[in-house]
Amino acid sequence: MKEKQLTPDEIAKNRHTLRFVKSWMKLRNVTQRKLAEDLSMSEPTVSKWLNGKVNMTLSQFVHVAEILNAKPEELLFDPSERDKSQKYKEAAELAENLDADAFDTWIAAGKLMRKRS
Repeated sequence: MKEKQLTPDEIAKNRHTLRFVKSWMKLRNVTQRKLAEDLSMSEPTVSKWLNGKVNMTLSQFVHVAEILNAKPEELLFDPSERDKSQKYKEAAELAENLDADAFDTWIAAGKLMRKRS
């Protein structure tokens, strides 16, 4: 099956999403070859994923997280900032329970706090 040619914008988005996977691989001492073996895929395919040139499915991303002994959302952050993923998750849970006016007030307060620091 022929791979879909991605646009430069799609490649950039993929790279942005996967930018910390290599850091997680290094932390867990998982080589690209080992990751490919654990995924039952070829090393060139995994390389294309990591370089954003081929789309990764959500189930593949979850499997990568399992291999790296991490939660999928943790892979979106540098391993040295693991607690950020939990904070973002908590903020999202809070935000989804707010009505529109309360949400707007919360965002405005956050922007004010950011300006002060």
